[in-house]
Amino acid sequence: MARTPKPWFREDRQAWFVTINGQRYNLGPDKEEATRLFHQMMAKKPEAKSVPAADGLTVAEVYDKFLSWCRQHREPLTYKGYHEFIQSLLDHLKDDALLPATELRPFHISEWVDKHPQWGPTRRRNAIIHTQRPFNWAYKLGYIRDNPIRHVEKPQARRRENPVSPQDFETILAKVKDDAFRDLLLFAWETGCRPQEARHIEAKHVKLDDRRIEIPPAEAKGRKRWRLIRLTDTALAVVQKRLAGRREGKLFLNTKGKPWQAQAIVCRFQRLKEKLGKAWAAYDFRHGFAQKMLESGADMTEVAALMGHANAVMISTVYSHMDRAEDHLAEVLKKASDSPK
Repeated sequence: MARTPKPWFREDRQAWFVTINGQRYNLGPDKEEATRLFHQMMAKKPEAKSVPAADGLTVAEVYDKFLSWCRQHREPLTYKGYHEFIQSLLDHLKDDALLPATELRPFHISEWVDKHPQWGPTRRRNAIIHTQRPFNWAYKLGYIRDNPIRHVEKPQARRRENPVSPQDFETILAKVKDDAFRDLLLFAWETGCRPQEARHIEAKHVKLDDRRIEIPPAEAKGRKRWRLIRLTDTALAVVQKRLAGRREGKLFLNTKGKPWQAQAIVCRFQRLKEKLGKAWAAYDFRHGFAQKMLESGADMTEVAALMGHANAVMISTVYSHMDRAEDHLAEVLKKASDSPK
């Protein structure tokens, strides 16, 4: 005898699911709402929209399949980001999450995003991208015949152009009293590394004789190339201090001897804002590194290599705040004009 379908809670998705006639449905995170949807589906009421198209999946099933794939093939933080936006959209759609996938429309996405006026342009753009890509993925794999939301318009992302200058750096550092955070900021300023790279550097990555950090492809961003972080004298001294004879574990630890978490760094910058009257972020040190290197005479290809980019495209497009370095650019022009003909 076939078992009667019954909703169950899936911990990794923080949502209720049910399987009916071999089809799995995401009923959302709320138990009461999930129960209502379940009974509506079992009663086969027309308004439940629970019967998928004969040759396709429901909206919820497409997202469920993508998240299962993402959990297996992508980093945990990537999965978490997709899960957050997708679950928010499904909660907004409610019964419409059981529509055939090809009946999802751009207005469904636009109305959902508009329900969050507190989101800035960058987060709104990310929300749309994170809900469009699963449908692109499903279309490429043949799960659906078309991507009905590929033309949703996305707002332009707002670039953060707040590079730390040498003067800013000294001011910021003067307000930091503990060595744990000072060393983290000093290392970021000296090397231009990504904030997440600094947090995840381990003792095993340190090559003191070669004066660099070596992160293998499997652990580096993009998982394609070795990430080499070259060390200045100051950065080398910080690394030696932080190692303190250790041969394993994270290089940078907080005042409690624990690895730095991203949110903890954000909180530290929030407290600094109260002291400095200006908001800073960890990435501002990376941008500041790019600017000081370019102003020192390094070309974009050299700066790209130091920062871990595959080529100079990111330097020329993302670090556009160099256009504001008027004194430096004026000096470059003067040198070119004064050079022998």
